[in-house]
Amino acid sequence: MKNLFYSIITLCSLTAFGQEKNYSFDKKVSYKISLPEEYSTYFEGQKDLLFVTYLSKDAILGTSEGGPYVNGSFNKDAFFINNSKFFEVYANSLENQLSIKAPYYYEGVSDENLKPYSDNLFEKFLSIKNLNSSTTINGYKCNEYELTSTIEGENASTLCIDEKNAINNVGIIFPQTKLKGLLVRYDAGDFNGLTIQSIANSNVKVSFDEKKEIEDFTNEIAKKKQEYDNLMSNIDSTTSAVEAYSPDNRYEDPIINYYTYQSSESNNVNNLFATIASLNYNLVYTDNDFDGNPDIERSTALTTAQGSTNQLIKQFKKNKLANKSEVKELNELFKKYYDDAKAFKLVDDPNYDATDDAAAAVDSAYAATEVSLADYYDPYESTYKTDDISVIDLAINNPDVKEYLKIAPKHCTDLKTKIPTFSDKDLGNLVYNYAGQVCDLYIYNSGSVGLPETVNALRKSVLEINNKTDKLTKEDKEKLTTFLNSLD
Repeated sequence: MKNLFYSIITLCSLTAFGQEKNYSFDKKVSYKISLPEEYSTYFEGQKDLLFVTYLSKDAILGTSEGGPYVNGSFNKDAFFINNSKFFEVYANSLENQLSIKAPYYYEGVSDENLKPYSDNLFEKFLSIKNLNSSTTINGYKCNEYELTSTIEGENASTLCIDEKNAINNVGIIFPQTKLKGLLVRYDAGDFNGLTIQSIANSNVKVSFDEKKEIEDFTNEIAKKKQEYDNLMSNIDSTTSAVEAYSPDNRYEDPIINYYTYQSSESNNVNNLFATIASLNYNLVYTDNDFDGNPDIERSTALTTAQGSTNQLIKQFKKNKLANKSEVKELNELFKKYYDDAKAFKLVDDPNYDATDDAAAAVDSAYAATEVSLADYYDPYESTYKTDDISVIDLAINNPDVKEYLKIAPKHCTDLKTKIPTFSDKDLGNLVYNYAGQVCDLYIYNSGSVGLPETVNALRKSVLEINNKTDKLTKEDKEKLTTFLNSLD
C-alpha cells in the first residue's frame, strides 16, 4: 500500500467470468485514510478522505469518497476484486455497469504494464507473521499481524483483524495471507494508515462482462499502440527538418523533458521523481516573483526548486515512501537533472518570422505529426435507444456539486418536487429524467457529469415521451404541456 496516496484518487476495478454477471453488495465498510500534516493544505475545508468498500460474499467493489479531487460522476473510478483478480474500472452510475479502465494514451511502455487486471491491489505479498497481540479500535477488538510485502524492496506493515466478525474482507483484499475476518486497521506508517470508520447496509448492484471487457481492453491497447507507432514514425521522418532550424529550444529544456530522466527500473522511483519534477516545471515556467534578466529568474527558480527537492526526498524517506536504495537513486537522478537544467540556455530569437523559409519548413514538419484531440475519443455509437433509464442518477442531486446549481435554471433545485403527478407513473419518471438531464448539462463544468451518457439519457427520455403522447389521457397531456411551458 506504499503508493496509496497516488492511487486512491483513481481507484478502480471489477470482475466476473465469462459472460455478463450481476453482483449485489449488501455491506458498506468505510475507512478513514490518515495523511501527514504537510498534505493538510490540499484538503482544507474538505470532508475526510475515505477508502470505501462494498462487500458481497466473495467480491469487493471499492472506491474513494471525500477530498478535493473526488466527486460523484457517471464514470466514477473504482476497483473490483473477485477470484483473486484485481480490476481497475469505471463504475457507470447511469447504467450500474462496470468497464475496465484503459489508459488514455500509449506511452511506449512495456506491454507487461498494460494488463486488464493484476493479482494484488496494494502490494506484492511475501509473508505474514502473528504478533500475538490484540487491541480495540473504534469498538472492534482485533488481532495484530505483521505483513511483509514488496514493490521495490521489502516493507513491513501491520494488519489488525477482527477474526470473529462475520464480515470477511481480509480474505478478499489479502487472499495470500489465508486470514479471514474484518479489517479494522492497516498501518503502513503515518502516510498510509487505514482505520475503520463505519459499517452500513448497502443495496449496490452492478453488472460486469469480464470476457468482453478484457477483449475491449486488449483491442483498445492495440489501437493506441498503433497510433503511437504511427506518430513516432512521422516524428522520425521529420526530425531533420525540425533540427535544421529551431528558433525556440525551450522544449529541449530538462525541466520540460523531465520524463526522460525517469530511467529507473523501479516504478516507485520514477513516480516519485515525476511528482517532484512536475512541481519544478510549474515553478520555473509560471513563477512571476522574479524580475529582471531571464537568466537570473531561471537560476533563482532552479535553486529554489533544488532546495525543495532535497526536503521532499527526506520527507519521502521519513514517511517510508522510499527505502534507502530508492532515496540514493532519486538523489543521483536529480543531480544529473539539475546539472543539465543549469547548463541549459534558452534561445531568445526576436527575429523569428513564421514566413521565413526555414521556419515554415519546421512548421510544416510539425504539422505532419499533429494528432487531432478528437483522435483520443471513441467515435459515436448509436446505443441510446437501448439504454435503461429506469434508474435515474442525476448530478444535480449530488451534495458535492450543490454550489454549481447557481449556474443552472431555478427549477433544477429540488426538481423532483416540481414534477406533476401523472396518472401514468412511468410518464412522471420520464419527465423527471428529461428535465434532470437538461439541468445536468448546465452544470457540466462541475466535473460530475458524463456528457455522452447525459445526452443519451436525454434523447431516450424524449423518445419515450414522444412514443407515449398519443396514448396519454387528456389530463396528463395538459399537465405535461403546462409543466414544459413553466420551465424558464
